[in-house]
Amino acid sequence: MAIRLSNGLKSALYGQYGITALMQYGFIEIYSGTQPETANDAPTGTLLARITNNGDTHVPGTTTGGLQLGQDLNGRLTAIGAWTVTGVDTGTAGWWRWKWNNPPDDNSVSLFFPRIDGNVGTSLILSNTSITPATNETISSFFLQFLES
Repeated sequence: MAIRLSNGLKSALYGQYGITALMQYGFIEIYSGTQPETANDAPTGTLLARITNNGDTHVPGTTTGGLQLGQDLNGRLTAIGAWTVTGVDTGTAGWWRWKWNNPPDDNSVSLFFPRIDGNVGTSLILSNTSITPATNETISSFFLQFLES
């Protein structure tokens, strides 16, 4: 028999008892190349950009620059505020890593740090995947939803 989750449990996992509790006020880094085998692994490629609130510098352990999360009526995580891509190097965006707020994630191989990885073009859509230090683009929409198979 298949395991099925109720809407109440899915909303709790996304919400104040799960991903929102862990990832609130974190930030996203965008890298070139292909993502690592698992989100436990160190990043691969070149760090090209960061996504923070209003493009502000993320300050671990505070709300400054941190991405804020809400939920829509379907229980999906949604963005609150102006999630902004700020370039730090030049290259083609390949994948992204969402990191929590505190303590700071040192990018090492880790079974401890909460992380979510995905591919640019499938789970993160950018209007332009060519990133430069001059890149400053607001994400038009965001939602996170895990599908049952």
